[in-house]
Amino acid sequence: MKNYIVLLCILGGAFTNAQVIIGGGALQTPYTQLELQNTTGRKVLIQPAANDKTTLPKYNAAQPDGYNDDATMEAMLMYDKNASVSKVYDGTTWKQTFIPQGKATTWTRARIEPSSVACLSFLCTSGNLPLSIPNNSNQFSDYLSVFRPSDTFRIRQKGLYRINFNVLFNGGNIGFAGVKVNIAIAVNGEQKAYMSANAAFISANSFSASADTVLFLDVNNDVNFRVNISTPGLSVAAFTFGGTPDSSISLERIL
Repeated sequence: MKNYIVLLCILGGAFTNAQVIIGGGALQTPYTQLELQNTTGRKVLIQPAANDKTTLPKYNAAQPDGYNDDATMEAMLMYDKNASVSKVYDGTTWKQTFIPQGKATTWTRARIEPSSVACLSFLCTSGNLPLSIPNNSNQFSDYLSVFRPSDTFRIRQKGLYRINFNVLFNGGNIGFAGVKVNIAIAVNGEQKAYMSANAAFISANSFSASADTVLFLDVNNDVNFRVNISTPGLSVAAFTFGGTPDSSISLERIL
C-alpha cells in the first residue's frame, strides 16, 4: 500500500508541474505553463476573428446594446477585423480590450449624429439624440464603458459625474407664434437638467446649445438627451441637430 501512495504522489507532482506547448516542440521560456507557438517555434497568441461587429457572437440588432446577454461567455476574446481591435465580451456586450496605458480612463465622449424634430401646429415630435463613438478616434472614446448604442449611456460605476453637452442645430419656424426648443438631460426617464432656445414666429437660423453640469449617478442608471419643441399657437417648424465635429456629449467621473 505504501508503494502505491508513493507512486501516486510522484505522478501528482509531475502533473502539477507539467508545461503544455501548442504548435511547437520546445518551450521558449521555462516560466510558462501554457505556450502557443507558430510553425517556426515563435510564441504567438491567435484569437478567433470576426469580420465586423455584426458577426461577433451574441449579436442581436433588436437588443438596446446590440448583443444578447450570456454570463457563460464572459472574458471571451475576439478580433474585430473591421474595427482593427481586439474585443472582450463582458457578459452583456463586446468592448475594446488591451487599451494602451497612459490614456485617460475616467471619461467617455460620444458624437451627436444628425436627427430632426418638427411641429405642425400643436403636433410636435420628440426623441433622444442619436450618438456614436467612431472607431480609432482620439476625440471620441468609451473609457468608462458606459455607452450603449445608439442613444444611451448606462452607468457602470457609482459616482459623481461631470456632464458636458454641446450641439449645433438649425431650422426655422413659420406661424402665428414662436416655438421653444428644449433639450433635457434625463436619468432613467426623469429630467435632471435642460437647455432651451426660442425661435421667433417667422425665423430661419442656426443655434447652439451647451451645458456643463454635475450629477450623482448610480450603477445601471440610463442617461439620455431628449429633444422636443413646443409652441403656444399655430406654427410649422423643423430643426436638425448634430452631425458636426463640435456636436458632442461627454461624461467624466470626478469622484
